[in-house]
Amino acid sequence: MKAPVIEVRDLDLSEAVRNVSFTVAEGEVYALLGRYGSGKTTLLEMLAGLRRPSGGTVRLRGADPYGDRDSARAGAVWRDGGLFPGLTVTEVVDTWRRWTLDPLTRDEVLRLARLTDVADVPFERLGAGRRRMLDLALALVGRSDVLFLDEPTAGLDEASAREVWAVLLMLAADGVSVVVTTRDPDEACRADRVGILDEGRLVTGRDAARVRADAGRAA
Repeated sequence: MKAPVIEVRDLDLSEAVRNVSFTVAEGEVYALLGRYGSGKTTLLEMLAGLRRPSGGTVRLRGADPYGDRDSARAGAVWRDGGLFPGLTVTEVVDTWRRWTLDPLTRDEVLRLARLTDVADVPFERLGAGRRRMLDLALALVGRSDVLFLDEPTAGLDEASAREVWAVLLMLAADGVSVVVTTRDPDEACRADRVGILDEGRLVTGRDAARVRADAGRAA
């Protein structure tokens, strides 16, 4: 069995996240399923090192992402996404590359995110699916081997959502560890494992069935 890349132990943050523990192995996709307000985004922000836990630990390849952000090559895609008016896809990627140590080449980034055919298209002319792929491209610029994605298919049509997942599964096959949040039980089933979050806690049994049903109605 592969050693865990992400280790979460007894994680707490006020009432938002309570006593959460799980691990994610190399090349594994782990989905956090829950309703709106269940604590998914807050938990993801702690995993990405943007919030300090009030209790418990997060480790990315053995290092604390809050105290040592340079220890792991981690990228994140947040639900709101980025806005890049006046720039083409290539210009956005090149800007991110200039801010990054040892970045992937421009061509590698565009290929991984399936954006080669729109490299010279202005941001304003991109559809929602391509904008989301651009967010993912920027998360990969720094050779990320850990990815955190907050409801990455929210608001996308079915074809665009499938393309996002195709890229995530391709990256996982190459060894990238992925944590993705969702309110859609069917989407969660695309992951290797699913953790069900309810009021900040990972739940099982009847509670899990209830949350799964509620999430399905809300998706």
